Formats: sequence, structure tokens, C-alpha cells
Amino acid sequence: MNNDHKLGLPIEYQEKPEYFDAHNMNESTEAKNAFIEKLLKAQHVKTVLDMTCGTGSQVFYLAKRGYEVIGSDFSPALLEQARKKAAAEGLDLTFIDGDMRTLKVGQFDAVITIFSAIGHLTKPDFEKALQNIRANLKDGGVYIFDIFNLQAITDEMIADFAMDIESVVNGAKIRNVQHSELDREKGLLTSHDHYTILKDGCEPEIQTNRFSLQIYTAQQLRVMLEQNGFEIIHHYDIEGNDFVAEKSLNILTVARKQRGQTPFLLLRF
Repeated sequence: MNNDHKLGLPIEYQEKPEYFDAHNMNESTEAKNAFIEKLLKAQHVKTVLDMTCGTGSQVFYLAKRGYEVIGSDFSPALLEQARKKAAAEGLDLTFIDGDMRTLKVGQFDAVITIFSAIGHLTKPDFEKALQNIRANLKDGGVYIFDIFNLQAITDEMIADFAMDIESVVNGAKIRNVQHSELDREKGLLTSHDHYTILKDGCEPEIQTNRFSLQIYTAQQLRVMLEQNGFEIIHHYDIEGNDFVAEKSLNILTVARKQRGQTPFLLLRF
């Protein structure tokens, strides 16, 4: 992924990395991490590559529970935040600058990409990423990821996505007002951010940003995974319940790399 990616990126991925945790980590994060760990344990996973680790939420959680885990991300700014946190906690963790479409690290029991990270890729780029993820997995290894469920998102849900959040980071008061819209035909969920940043003795700083997430139905994911040499083990919602196509806001997928299979030519949606 790069800065001119046509879907755009949240402002905290590159320009304001110090705001990432304030806007992305909340009371539900621990529960999500615990469920991911439960899924990894059920598949007898010992080694994990987090290919979209951001500031390291899953990496820290899993490492503290005995997994051999490496984090990678396309954003050097977010990785710097992760390394600072590891140093502050006295943890010897590895974070690698890399793009999930191309990075070759080794072969792991599992690859994860959490917090709708695949949504920042176009469909063709997600196809490239799937092939590369497969190359970083052992035969029979598992890939766990989540994304919004296009089939279940209603106009009412889009309205509920609107947020007005205030936080304090490094002494600065930050207000983020966001609203979203959905192009159902293209599967693009586009968000518009308006940031007001207040620092003592300074005039308010105003920043705006627009980015889109490519989202999918479960059937679209099934086709893409199967054509890239994966078989789906199970779909869940983000809380760990069984996935319901018309109701679950998120799709959390557990897929297995099929042994010795060459991916087919890819369908375009």
C-alpha cells in the first residue's frame, strides 16, 4: 500500500500516528483479541505473522500469551509507535516494515489481518495479498481476518456509524467528527473525517480527510478465497458468535491454506 492508494487512508495511519490508539483502541479491543487467540489455539497455532499490525495490539496480546509473533505494517509511522511501546514495556518484539501484498517473512502457522485492514485494498490488490499471505503460510496454516459485511449494512447502520469523539493525546485535545456513506454497487464504505486539534496557547488546527473501505459479502469472500487456494473453516461475527449473513455487521473469517494446490485464475466482481 502507498500514500496515493486510490481508496485513501485514515489520517492517523501516516500523518497523525500518535492518534491511532486513541481512535482505534477501546474497551472492546481486549475481547476481540481474546477471541482471536481462542481461534488460534483451536487450530494449534504456535507461530503468527500479523501483516497489518498497526501499533501492535494483537502482537502484544499474543506475545504475552506465549505465541511466537512478528508484526508487519506498510506504515513506518505506526511501527515506530509499536516499537516505542515495546521498549517501554521491556518486550523484545519484532516489527517489520512491509506491504501485505509483497512481504515475504517465512512460513507461519497463522497469518492475521485485523480491524478491517483488508478494506484498505482494492479488490485486485486483495487478490495479490491473498496469494502473498498463502506464500507466508505453512501447508494447512490458517488466515484470520475481518471486514464489514456488505449484505447486512442498512441505511440505518450507516447513520449509526456517525461519531463525535473527543480525546486527549500528548496534552492535545482532539475532536473527531465523522460521517459515512455506502456505494452498495461497488461495495465502498466512504468516511469523511473532520479533526479539530487544540493545543495550549495555539490556534485550533483543523484537518479533514476522506477514505474508503472495500467491503464484501460472505459469498464474495468465499469465491476469492477458494480461487486463491484457501478453504473457509468458519465465519463468525466480531463478537465470536456464528455469522448471520443478513444480520452480522462484521465477517470474521478463519480460512485454511489448502495443501499443494495452485490458485486458479481469479474472478473479478
